[in-house]
Amino acid sequence: MSTIRAFIAIEINNQTKQKISKLISILKKSNADAKWATEDKLHLTLKFLGNVHKDKIQEIANVISIISNNFKSFAVSFSEIGAFPNTSCPQVIWLGIDKGTESLKMLNDKIEASLEKLGFAKESRKFEPHLTLARIRSSKNISNLKKLIGEISCNIGNEIPISKLILFQSNLNPKGAVYSILLEKFLQDINGKKD
Repeated sequence: MSTIRAFIAIEINNQTKQKISKLISILKKSNADAKWATEDKLHLTLKFLGNVHKDKIQEIANVISIISNNFKSFAVSFSEIGAFPNTSCPQVIWLGIDKGTESLKMLNDKIEASLEKLGFAKESRKFEPHLTLARIRSSKNISNLKKLIGEISCNIGNEIPISKLILFQSNLNPKGAVYSILLEKFLQDINGKKD
């Protein structure tokens, strides 16, 4: 049976993507051995599903619809640049979330609980809302990168409205993953109506 590699995420607006892309350009000057996120792939992942049987996609879509119908739109703002597991030994470079963390955690909880009923294992690690900027491949020039992270200002700007949930398909090819939207559902607006 054929499968689809999929994940659930939140899209951010193009203006913010451009600002984050400029930030990545500065970090790239470190010449660290990293796979950097490209502007078209910047998003906030809520749940990575992995390889999903095609017959499960409709059930996942139904879950996303129910959640979005009952969850109000909100705003996020970005804070500092950090790393997993930590900045001393970085493996993933990320942009942290300031405002909107609680809403993202609540949304993640609802997705995890609903999908567990469909047979998807709950994520064992605690959900830490973030936007991935890069994955480190080796320790080459890592000290340059750590120095840059400590020096640059993370000025992404104003709050960003979050108004929809998206189910993405991820197709892997030699040049990297290509994302396509399988489903997008608007959250309620702040007055309780759909956007």
